[in-house]
Amino acid sequence: MAFVAGPATADGGGPHPALGLTVPDFTLPDMRGGTLRLADVHEPVVVLNLFAFWCDTWIEQLPQLRELATREDDLGFRLISISVDGRWSDQLRQVCGEDLPGFPVLLDSERTLTGPLVLRHVPTIIVLDRDRRARFVYEAWPGNHVVLRAIRRTASTWLEAPSASGTGGG
Repeated sequence: MAFVAGPATADGGGPHPALGLTVPDFTLPDMRGGTLRLADVHEPVVVLNLFAFWCDTWIEQLPQLRELATREDDLGFRLISISVDGRWSDQLRQVCGEDLPGFPVLLDSERTLTGPLVLRHVPTIIVLDRDRRARFVYEAWPGNHVVLRAIRRTASTWLEAPSASGTGGG
């Protein structure tokens, strides 16, 4: 199966090294006191938003992420934000108050994803297919229209893939 080429890296050096890699399963704590395990996410497309609290772009990105999350059900994807800077920040509650995001916000305090995903820049957005392979990788927030296009392309690839019986999916 061919992988859709993602955008060039932030330095213009070609496709991101994580493109085509399978994301390892992880279990990370969420901001509400629970945990989320990637293997328990059943949507065929997952959008990982890897960010750091020390980089203020997450504050600017938050309204766009909230808007993107409203499309989860109709497009069949799951948005997951993961802080990769190792600790929770009071900024999240200061910025959001009681209106916490409706999508999971996780903490990767052990930095289990930064190495395997060759994280070089925050934010990094990775669109995963049903096999949890990175189909699109963006270093810097590309805008909802670009992420939605990547979600649709990833979902359509899944729908067009042959089923176990050898016929096209529908």
